[in-house]
Amino acid sequence: MNRSIRTALAAAMLVAVCGAAQAGLKSNVPVTVENNPQGHAFRAYGMVGTARNSADGNQVIGCGISAVGTGSAGAVCEAQNSGGRYVRCITYNAAMVSAAQAVEADSYIEFTFDTQENCTSIYVANSSSNAVKQP
Repeated sequence: MNRSIRTALAAAMLVAVCGAAQAGLKSNVPVTVENNPQGHAFRAYGMVGTARNSADGNQVIGCGISAVGTGSAGAVCEAQNSGGRYVRCITYNAAMVSAAQAVEADSYIEFTFDTQENCTSIYVANSSSNAVKQP
């Protein structure tokens, strides 16, 4: 068997054993607002890129930071799902403000809050699998 045929057979066997090459894991997480058992919203999550790319024109998720002259900083996280349901939370907790500062253009964001719109947790993930915003 000549060398080129052996190489082609080896490549074919490798593809058969390993499967076709993939470009990497890609995730899309639409903006979701969840209720607790009492029917009150308590959690929102989603990907910035998925919200931006959504066909419905309603989805939005993000966090903003502000500082006041006293030197304290605060954060607000907000989300709106495809049905137009809007929620937000506000915090002055330094650890949660720091988490909100980690939000990037294509982050996954998840936050929980109480009935007074106080944030109880903020989670941010920046990963290569996150949906990327399209123009």
